[in-house]
Amino acid sequence: APAGPEAAGGSAGAAASSSSSSSSSLTAWPRDIGAMVFGEAHAKERPDLGAVSPGYAGRFYQRALPAAQVPFASHEGRILFREALLAGTMENYFILAEQFRTQDEPTFCGLSTLAMVLNSLRIDPMRTWKGAWRWFNEQNLGCCTGPEQVREVGLSFDMFKCLASCNGADAVAHRAPDAGKFNGEEEAFTEAFRASVRATSRSQERECIVVCYSREALGQSGAGHFSPIGGYHEESDSILILDVARFKYPPHWARLQDVVQGMMNVDPDTRRPRGWIHLRSLQTSTQLSRTSGDHLLPLRIPYVPAAAGRRLSEALALALAEEMPACTGGCGEADSMTAVRRWLRAVCKAEPQVLGQLLRVADATALHEVLTRLGSFPLFRELCEAYESAVASPGDGINAEFFPPLRVLSPSASYSSRRGAWPAAAREADVEDVGLAACGELWVLLLLLLPQHLRVAVAENVAGPRIAQDVARAVRGPWALPLEALRETLSHILPAPQARGCSQRRRQ
Repeated sequence: APAGPEAAGGSAGAAASSSSSSSSSLTAWPRDIGAMVFGEAHAKERPDLGAVSPGYAGRFYQRALPAAQVPFASHEGRILFREALLAGTMENYFILAEQFRTQDEPTFCGLSTLAMVLNSLRIDPMRTWKGAWRWFNEQNLGCCTGPEQVREVGLSFDMFKCLASCNGADAVAHRAPDAGKFNGEEEAFTEAFRASVRATSRSQERECIVVCYSREALGQSGAGHFSPIGGYHEESDSILILDVARFKYPPHWARLQDVVQGMMNVDPDTRRPRGWIHLRSLQTSTQLSRTSGDHLLPLRIPYVPAAAGRRLSEALALALAEEMPACTGGCGEADSMTAVRRWLRAVCKAEPQVLGQLLRVADATALHEVLTRLGSFPLFRELCEAYESAVASPGDGINAEFFPPLRVLSPSASYSSRRGAWPAAAREADVEDVGLAACGELWVLLLLLLPQHLRVAVAENVAGPRIAQDVARAVRGPWALPLEALRETLSHILPAPQARGCSQRRRQ
């Protein structure tokens, strides 16, 4: 729910009174059997590592959980963890614990939870975080909304689901019934939630559940909140909440029924109940490995999240806009050389290591045949010659380390290479890593397959609407349709400015 929740202090007295009613019906937590048999005097004293120091009571530095919840690091919390671990219902805890983080802003519980979950699912952001590394954090999740908007107004249940989908997750949302309508749906919702929690906590796959709930229903201070679930304890029917607001509350065990009540509380901003979202990695490739027949496709495009594609398209458009105007004659360079240099400079300014992932070899033999046939297309041949010259004498904003030599159409290539032998790298069993980083012709092909709004920004001689037809005519045979499919896929991945609105947001 829209959350300024962690910024609010809340009332400690209200939290205690609210929690006392919950604790009276709470299933008994495990106790020290030694103390029960031999008495407290014989029980070994141990510090409660889950307790908050009394000296911090009432201050804005951590808070004591209501009695109805059990701190993860406490003695009882550890017993629950051990029992759940032995029961096999802590499987997803480990992938989340690897990425556990604390939210950077009071209203960032949703963004922090989403970044934590996406990294746990090992979804490639397909955009640079820092240096050369690709990683999710709170600042690079923008699509339907961005961190600045979230900082001001928080994040709703629907917007969280939209952001998760745009950034590459298969997100299935389950909205709770309205607690005030008493329509009999609560029991069915509770059972569905329990079944999903149980299945996810036992799963050997990378999948997670995120709950959006009201803290007030759990006797905690604050309002709407997002948290991932890190495990399930069957006997006590409790879930492990990995609270990203660790400056306030630690990870803790809470009764599943209490969390259901928190999800059923109506969000005052949206006037709808909250709910839970099941998330998995969206592994569907945008390009199948095979055609309907037995022929392997020459190239494939990996899955690119919608948010990453929009950002990549914007970065390329901005880099090309900063370039000098395209040569229209009399500038001392051939049109093809101008186009190639503008294209390579734009790549270096935008996201070279991400753009270098866009085309990957699916079948090396088929690709060699395609490139050989493209050699008969005059524009492709001219662009390849310009590419070879530009890479041989880079400078002027072109970093040659991103651009490999030509492999098939280079005049300097060996006779055997030009006649049919593919480079050694492509003859290896695993050809998936062979792509733009190993074959210079693919950078020229990528230029010709770009959406028209980007080709127009590169140069006039590569902007014609008939370029795709000319490419298809040159390759002929079984390869024309696969290349057209690649062009269509790139047009969806790299949308024009007027098409960059979030389609999922428009449907809500």
